[in-house]
Amino acid sequence: MAKIFTVVSGKGGVGKSTFCVNTALSLGEKGHKVLLIDGDIALRSLDLLLNLEENLVYDWSDIICNRCDKTAAILPYNDKVHLLPAPLEMPDNLNSDSFKELIDVFAPDYDFIFIDSPAGVGELQQIYALVSNQCIVVATPDNVSARSAYVAGNLLVKSGVKEENLRLVINRFNEKAIKKGNFLNIDEIIDITYLRLLGIVPEEPKLMYSSVSKKGLPTRSEAKLAFKNIAGRILGKEIPLNL
Repeated sequence: MAKIFTVVSGKGGVGKSTFCVNTALSLGEKGHKVLLIDGDIALRSLDLLLNLEENLVYDWSDIICNRCDKTAAILPYNDKVHLLPAPLEMPDNLNSDSFKELIDVFAPDYDFIFIDSPAGVGELQQIYALVSNQCIVVATPDNVSARSAYVAGNLLVKSGVKEENLRLVINRFNEKAIKKGNFLNIDEIIDITYLRLLGIVPEEPKLMYSSVSKKGLPTRSEAKLAFKNIAGRILGKEIPLNL
């Protein structure tokens, strides 16, 4: 039975979707079967990041509206990582019950499910979060992102998510820029967000395009190691929280 994660952010542009993709790929490399669900209705992007847009015919709204079976909507990236694309319009019958039924259909077939939520926290994000075992808040090391991550976490708790099921990922971490005082350091981000740290991903210009090329990140890439460590922590391994 899959362990389910909803990945959120307080604001857009923090790299939430690339986090989902690369964490899924790292878990896949460890032999685990992962389903990525694009939850960003109308603004889906995971099919583009995985270079699967030309194969897209159905999306998850077609399943909950009984227009296709579950296998027709799945897009395989490889034998371990699959994508369930988002619809371009809000389904009329989307609610917490119908989305839970969708998750229940796929949960027996996968080890992990990652739901890539839209930025911000509203009704849609709460629907996703409440069917999940854990929520991951992605933030970048700046005041605006850190504050919005705090707001996102706080709103999720008010909607019913337990505090112990919230984790923080700091993305696009540039150690040189932080030492110059241009961005927040790790302790400052944790102090602002009040979230427990899951991992730190260093800034990597090639990150967005690594999955599209299907070559992945270079073996010695610091970002690749960061995702490998995050995957290890998700699997319950004791891995030090550093770069």
